[in-house]
Amino acid sequence: MTTRTLAPDPAYDASAQAVVACLASGLDDQLRRLEASVSDLSVEALEWQSAPGMNAIGMLLAHLALVEVWWIVVAPQGKEYRDGEATYRETLGIGSGDDGIPLAAGGAFPEALRGRTAADYLAMLRRARAAVHAALHGWTDAGLDALVQRPRAAVSKRWILYHVLEHFAAHFGQILLIRHQLSDAGLAAPLP
Repeated sequence: MTTRTLAPDPAYDASAQAVVACLASGLDDQLRRLEASVSDLSVEALEWQSAPGMNAIGMLLAHLALVEVWWIVVAPQGKEYRDGEATYRETLGIGSGDDGIPLAAGGAFPEALRGRTAADYLAMLRRARAAVHAALHGWTDAGLDALVQRPRAAVSKRWILYHVLEHFAAHFGQILLIRHQLSDAGLAAPLP
């Protein structure tokens, strides 16, 4: 029988950050699994759209990096998404709209991402995750119910952690579906 565990990240204080550490470990596990699922893809596969206006894997990878930095680094400072432009460019090397999401009906793969390799995207995601960990080291379980005021709704830091994890998992599923389509189209090997 297989045993599955998820150890909390030991870089966090177990007495004050048990929940934060658990969610950080979950994010890291998702990233490891994502890396294994896309690291062999060609630039052509990363830019492939099943039809105009549809997301490509490269767009989704850039989007994941932007969203993590937005919710964990920028939003808790009381800033709006576009207010993080300097942070996105400094941390990720792309701007807030460079992922192309949402893509207009009939839209093409964004020029800002053209030619990027799997290694480029994975490095971008690792830089995002490093920024996330740096920010989360300042969060405590006792502070997770603190609200971040936003124009549309106030959200707790606990909700932010949950949302970033569920957002990552949802788009990871989308990436796996596109990977299956790529395999069917002969543009990528099937995943084992």
